[in-house]
This record gives sequence, structure tokens and C-alpha cells, in this order.
Amino acid sequence: MTLFRQLMMTIIAIFSLMLAVVMGINFNTTKGYLVGQLESTTQDSATSLSMSVSDFMALEDYVSVESSINAVFDSGYFSEVRIHVYNNDESIVRSNETKIDGVPNWFIDLIDFKVPVAKAVISNGWSELGQVYITGSAGYGYNQLWLASRDLLISFFVIGSITLILGSIALRYLFRPLAELEKQAEAIQQRRFIKVIDVPKTRELKSVVLSMNRMVEKLKKEFAAEVETAQWLQAKAFKDPVSGLGNRHFFENQMKSHFSERERGIDGLALVSLTDLAKLNNERGYESADMFIQSAADILAKKISYISSYTTLARLSGADFVLLIPNFDHAQLKQVVEDVMVELMELNIASISYSDAVANIGAVTIDGSVERSSAMSQADAALREAKREGCNTSKVYDLNTGQSMAISRSSWKEILESAIQHRSFKLKKQKVVTIDESPITLHEEVFMGLEHAGKIYHAGYFIGLAEQFDLGSQIDQVIISRVIEYIKSKKLEVPLTVNLSASSYAKPAFIEWLNKTLNHLEAGVKSKLMFEISEQSVLLDEQQASSLAQMLKTQHVLFGIDNVGKQFSAFQYLQNLMPDYVKVDSSYTRMAAGKESESFFMHTLCKMFNSLNIEVIATGVENEKQLVALKRFDLAGGQGFIVGRAKDM
Repeated sequence: MTLFRQLMMTIIAIFSLMLAVVMGINFNTTKGYLVGQLESTTQDSATSLSMSVSDFMALEDYVSVESSINAVFDSGYFSEVRIHVYNNDESIVRSNETKIDGVPNWFIDLIDFKVPVAKAVISNGWSELGQVYITGSAGYGYNQLWLASRDLLISFFVIGSITLILGSIALRYLFRPLAELEKQAEAIQQRRFIKVIDVPKTRELKSVVLSMNRMVEKLKKEFAAEVETAQWLQAKAFKDPVSGLGNRHFFENQMKSHFSERERGIDGLALVSLTDLAKLNNERGYESADMFIQSAADILAKKISYISSYTTLARLSGADFVLLIPNFDHAQLKQVVEDVMVELMELNIASISYSDAVANIGAVTIDGSVERSSAMSQADAALREAKREGCNTSKVYDLNTGQSMAISRSSWKEILESAIQHRSFKLKKQKVVTIDESPITLHEEVFMGLEHAGKIYHAGYFIGLAEQFDLGSQIDQVIISRVIEYIKSKKLEVPLTVNLSASSYAKPAFIEWLNKTLNHLEAGVKSKLMFEISEQSVLLDEQQASSLAQMLKTQHVLFGIDNVGKQFSAFQYLQNLMPDYVKVDSSYTRMAAGKESESFFMHTLCKMFNSLNIEVIATGVENEKQLVALKRFDLAGGQGFIVGRAKDM
């Protein structure tokens, strides 16, 4: 029970007690007054009647005596008037049954109103002729007591209602700081740090508010320190200090992670080599050389921002940059290389490069059958050929020789539209389990593919094209509907997680559709449904990601963020989105099983996420060595081939 209700109930109890006491005192006072008044009236009437009939009694004129009795009785205050005549030992009586109008029976039964009986001797001279007996009527007493009690009760009800309304308003005003404190406490529990701006004037509340604000500031600084530490470690291990891009170590880890995936499509790999960097450094100084590097890095970073959020860009050495673009065919790669070369030539016009010779680019498209070392060798060969052809030239190789990869863009669009129409996507699920001796399944992630011409294509083959064709949201709707049907048809023990594309939740219409879909689900079905979004997509549109997160929280549906740590991010988005869990990029899983200096970064990430009550899941767990190494960290679970392979749904 809330403090507000407790205080309101206390006020009501006190007011009711006051009412009972006041009514008791008033009732007894009124009752005593009425009884006394009736006794006085009855006695006066008895005395007056005895005097008025004394002469008639002496003359034995009993008709006149009876007339006097009627006159007294008709006043209505008495239930019986009786005169006892000593001479004949008879009584003259006038009486009737007491009628009590307008008074509830329960009130009459509850109240014991004692009716007074007055006596007076009738005498003439020294002779006693008889005696008068007058019994008061209880009707008047009951009626007056009821009216007094009723009026008092109504007055108390009106006053009490006004008091409660005003008291409620006053308490709500006084409790406003407490409501703010409650919101603040809930926010702290969710690791969101908000301050109460309006400090109350009440001394006790003011002290509590100031103390809570100080605690919020402290927690905020501690979290900021953890974020700063994680960023510093990430930058020290993976960031090139000059260009601000990933370094060779970063790229190698990303390549290992990417090439370890069994479900790869067509990828683009490009090497960019700046020309005459050494001469520029020697003749104009390192500042000019650094400006050249930074300008080239800005051009490349800007270009990939328009391509895909999943692109990996890094500086391999002094003059060499590398791009890995997933889900990119030969024609697209060739166009990007041409565009980049044109933009790099602007560095000469701006007098940033040393000479007319700015750069050479070598690129290659590869499929899932190509190994990592072979891909890099082919890209390097393309770069060497470009350099042989002269300054500011490029060369793009196409290593896709399999017939299965020879599907044109227009054909892919037709295939995807047909799959959407017929809801023919193939679905698989993979376990996410706790990392301990007796693993427990936390949830299962849903993967999709499609069949064409007798061959199964994994999502990596076509998801990039689907985004380009603006079909991502339609595919997500089909997959979500299929998963919901699957949940309804099965008695699942753990939830299923569906990955949402950035192009889906970037559309308010999709979020509205998902919200309506969830509204129509039973609680049991909804509890078995979860969603994931990638960190890359969050960084592209944090506002829309926040809208999605708020909607899912309102629906009481869990969600997580995938590929965390793959990009250089500030992690501040976590406090806004507050996901239920994060899946750390698989490159950190491999690092956790490596050098102590590298595994420390996983430890820092886990500490930071857990401080926000966000569960951490390691991805890409492929061997026993990694599994053993991950047990050292505060992880909620792991996902990979060693803990569970994907199975058909």
C-alpha cells in the first residue's frame, strides 16, 4: 500500500473517530435535554391539571374532569393522562398507542428513551380527592433525536468530503517530490541517471532529494568512467591514432570473425594505397603527411557510410587502407572504387597530396568458398596491377566462378519478391546457452534462408540486396508472422529471437505494424518472442532504435543488441535503449581466449554492461579453448557451433 493511501486512510480513521465521539457526546447531551424537558413538561402539566380539576372533583362533576383531561391530552406530548378518584376508587383515563413518524425502526430499536411519569395530588382544602398520573410520549423524543443525529451526520459527511478532497490535493502536492524520488529510484535501478530539479522546501524531503541527487551524480560518474575505460582500451588495441580508423589488429580480428561465418554471401574487398606519402613526410613534415592520411580516411569513411553499416574500414600501414564490404557484388564494387578514386583526386586539387599521383586501388569480389588468405592475396595482386598501370588507377577482380553465384540483380529482386509473396523463406534456430557445467538454454535465435533452383541460399547472399531493393521490412514481416505461427503451434520452453533489419525499424509504419501485431497476441505467445537489432544499425539511427525499444518495453517484450563492439562507439546509447541483453562481437570471443591484455577488454565490457543490469552473451564460440576461457567472465551465456548448431524449424 502506498504512503498516500495510508495517510488518507489515517485521516479517514481519525475523522471517523472524531465523528463517533462528537456524535456520542451530542447524542447524550440532546437525549438528556429532551428527557429533562419532557419530565418538566409532564410534571407541570400534572400539577396544572390537578389544580384545574379540584373544584370539579369536589362537586363530583366528572364530565368536566374528563373535558380537562382531553384538553391536556390533545396537546400531543403525552401517551396517557389518568386521574384516580378516591371517592369511588375509579380512574378516568385517556390514552393511545405511541406513533413515531419519520424515524427508522433500527434507530428506535437502538435507542432506549425512558418515558417520564409525573404525579400530582388533587385536593380541596385539606381533603385529598384523587391523584393525577401523566405519562410522556416517546415519539417527540425519538423524532428530535433522529433529526439532530441526521443533521449532524450530514454536516460531518459534507465537511469530511471537503476535507478529504482538500487533503488529497494537499497531500498530492506535498508528495510530488516523493513521486519524483520514486521515478528517480526506478531510473537508477535501470541504470538511467536523472536528477530531481525541483528541490522541496520540506526539510526531511529536501535532505532525501539532495542525497539522491548526489548518489545519481556519483553513479553517473562511475558509469562514465567505465565507458571511458572501455573506449580507451578499445582505442588502444584497435584504433589508428592518426586516421581515427581501425588498425591492422582490428581488421585482422574482423576478417577472422567474418570468414569464420559459415553463411557468407558475395563480399567486396578493396585495398587503397596512397602515393608518395614518404616524400610528403620527408619534405613537408609529419603534419602534412598526417593531414593527407586524415583527409583520405574521411573520404573513405564518408563513402562507406552510404554503402552499408556492416562495412569494415581500417588503416593497415602508413599508406594502405582496406575495406571489407559484405553482400556486395562485382558491379557495385567497381562503381564504389571508381567513385572513391574520383574523390581522392580532389586531394590533389586541394594541394593536400604531394603530387598529381594520389592513390591506387586494388579490389576483388569473393564468395563463401574463398579463404581469408586467398582473398587478401588476390586484393593485393589487384593493387599491384593497378600500380603497374600507372598513377591514380584501379583494378577490380571478380573471383566468382560458381554458377550458383551468377544470379543477376534483377533476378534476385524477382526471387525475393516471390519469396515474400509465398512466405517461402527457410527458417532455422540456434541455441544460446549458459556457460557452465550444466548449460541451460536461454533462447534460440532464428536464421533465415531461401531455396532457388535446388540450392539453399543463406541470408548473407541476399540480405544486402534486399536492403537495396527496400524489401527488408517486408521480409521481416513475413519472418515475424512465420515465427508467431510456429510459437502458437508448439509448446516452447524458451523464447525465439528474431533479428530486425535497420531498414525495417527505420520506418514508423513498421513499428506501428509490429505494435499492432503484438497487441493481438496472448501473453503466453508474446513471452516466447524476442527481438534483436545490430549495434551498427543503432548507430545509424539511434532515435528510431529508441522508438522501437520503447514500444517493445511497453509490450513487455525482451530485446537485445547484436554485434556490440564491432564499431567504435561511445556506448552512451545503452542508457537510452537499455536492452535486456547484448551479444558481443565474435572477434572479442577469440580475444578472450588469447593474450591476457586482449582478454582484459572482454572483462571491461562485461563489467560495464553488468553495471547497467544488461546481460552479456558471447558469440562465435567455436572451440573448447574459447569455451573454457569465457567461463572466467561474468557472462549470461554463449552462442556458437560448440554450444549448439542451427537446426531446421
